Amino acid sequence: MSKEDLISAEAMLKAHRYTWCAFICQQALEKCLKAGYVKREKTVPPYIHKLERLCQILKLEPSKQIISKIIKIDKYYIITRYPVYKKAMNISSYKIAAGIISDTMEIYRWLLKKLSL
Repeated sequence: MSKEDLISAEAMLKAHRYTWCAFICQQALEKCLKAGYVKREKTVPPYIHKLERLCQILKLEPSKQIISKIIKIDKYYIITRYPVYKKAMNISSYKIAAGIISDTMEIYRWLLKKLSL
């Protein structure tokens, strides 16, 4: 599922739906982390959406660079839960959205290695 989300994020980028691109990037990372949780714990993952918290639960130790990117990407989850933030979180630039995809791919590859997925 997270691979499909990455493909969808690229499609949103090409369609100039930049904020949705960022949201889907967050979802891809969340699903990857939760897949790692299921693999390790053999149970349903906690009902948590914060990427940083999921990393803590899994006892992952991201570098300062990775955790900074995780925190940045995680902010785009909030727009779907709290529409009041949509205007503040709106992305109007291809360059910014492309950067978020690039950061997501870096984190995703790191997670696949750390979680042996």
